[in-house]
Order: sequence, then structure tokens, then C-alpha cells
Amino acid sequence: MPSPRVAILILCYNALAWVERCLQSVSETRYDNFRVYLLDNGSTDGSIPLVKRRFPWVEVIEHGANLGFCEGNNRGIAIALADGASRIVLLNPDTWVEPDWLTPLVELSESAGIGIAGAVQLDYYSLEFNRWTRTAVPHLLAELACPEKARPWIPVEWVEGSCLLVKREVLDQVGWLDPIYFAFYEEIDLCRRARAHGFSVGLIPASRIHHYRGGSWEADAAVTEERRYRCDRNQFVYELTDPRRGLAGNLAAWGRTLLTKARVEARCGSLQGGAVLWRIQLDLLRHGRRIWQKWRADRAVWRQSPSTRQGESSSS
Repeated sequence: MPSPRVAILILCYNALAWVERCLQSVSETRYDNFRVYLLDNGSTDGSIPLVKRRFPWVEVIEHGANLGFCEGNNRGIAIALADGASRIVLLNPDTWVEPDWLTPLVELSESAGIGIAGAVQLDYYSLEFNRWTRTAVPHLLAELACPEKARPWIPVEWVEGSCLLVKREVLDQVGWLDPIYFAFYEEIDLCRRARAHGFSVGLIPASRIHHYRGGSWEADAAVTEERRYRCDRNQFVYELTDPRRGLAGNLAAWGRTLLTKARVEARCGSLQGGAVLWRIQLDLLRHGRRIWQKWRADRAVWRQSPSTRQGESSSS
């Protein structure tokens, strides 16, 4: 039986410092059925000519503008699915992968029925865990340190979009990345929707990548500030759109998040931070109808999921 066909999507925006090492490592992947798509969001740093010259086996898709992480990847997902891929891998350009990184992701998604699978992230320059691994799953560090003794896969709430495998049936049933986020929280939202629909999300100890983190967001202070704004703004969107909660529950979660962030800014005495927080609230008001529509659409999908109907039947 042939191996599942995998599409590896690498979304780039001025990633010249990273993309060559990333693609070189991907070329050494020990898996026999994958295709690489480099999706470019309007880079101007010479990275695309380099890729075309050094890696002619990579399919380059130029968007011509910065569409963000969500829409940029969604366009690649559409092409990959039309080409017959049954597994989609999102991979950041500021990563490099170990040769056996892909096989366990594919095999576990096949045998264990995992809908979304993620690799263990190591530091870009060493074998130590990177910041995401240390902060997102601190309770798993001891187990992840010995992958040969770890569970084949570990259930988690979400895995980061820097290296995320998602099965075609998940995308078909729960939807793709939601452009309302543009960048940040979109993979957490996708994992939540998948879990709400009955799919498992798993971290795969045998799959290892090295991730710098934030490679395209370090240009200058303004870009760094924009990153913070988008992260904070999208946390509110995420809290307001949980499909498993009613409208009142989501509003309560928004209120708790606002209070927590306001207290932090008050303790720091940051007038600029307070101004950013209120700017975010105005943005949420401007996009209130769109946020409400997202919640309704996601909730409708959730209500139609087999696991939801089974749970309602069991409780009735």
C-alpha cells in the first residue's frame, strides 16, 4: 500500500536568512511521498530567486502580497488538496528538520487516528528544547527528553503552526485556517475546532524539528510591536469564538481576559500598553459582526459533529 501523499507548505515573507537551510534539510527527509510548496507573501529580499535557482524541485507559488499566515497558507492548501494530498504539513521557514521528522507524523496520524499532529521543537542551534516547548508543555519535558521511552503520541490541546500536520478529513469537516486571525492563534483555533469535532490533537515525541521562532518578525521595533498587538488582539478573538460555549460564556471569557490584561498594564504603569489594550477593544467592536458570524458558523459545525450528537444523546 503506497504511503499517504503529503504536501509540505512553507509560507515565506522575506525569509532569506532561513529558507536555504530549511529546504536543504527537507530535501534529506526520509519519506517517499511528499511534495514541497513554497508560498511567498510578496518577499523583496531575493529569497525567491535563490529558491528557484537552488531548489528547482520546489513548487514556488507567489501571492504577490502579504496575505498573512492564514490566507497565504489557505491558498496553498487549496492547491495541495487539488493535487491529491491527503496530509498537509505547515512548516515555518525558520526551521530545519531532522531526517526522520515526517514519518512518525504520518504514521501516527494513520494508525492512531490523530487529526492534527505536531513535532517536538528544539532550539535552532542546539539539541535543547526551544521556548515554545518549555512554556507550552513544561509538564512533558521529562518524557520528551527520552523519545525512545515516551508514549508514541501525547494528547495536547494544540500544537504550533511552525510544524503541524493536518489530515484532509479534518480540513473537509471543520474548515481551514480562519483569516480573521491573519497571524497568531489561527492554529490554536484550528486545533480547538478539530477537538470540538471529535478529532485528537497529538504531540509526536519521535518527530523533531529545530525552530528559531519569530524569524520574520524581527525586522525592527515597529514590527515587534505589531506582533504583540496581533497576539493580544487575537487572544480576545479566540476567547469570543469558542464553539463549545454559548454567547454568554464567551463574553465572560472576554471579560476575564480584559481584566487580567488591564491589571498587568496597571502594575507595569504602562500608558502605552493601556492605549494598545483599548485600541484592541475598538478593533473588536469594528469587527464585532464578523466575530459573531465566526462563532455561529463554528458552533453550527460543532453541533453537527458525531461526537457532539453522541454526547447530547447520552446526556438526554
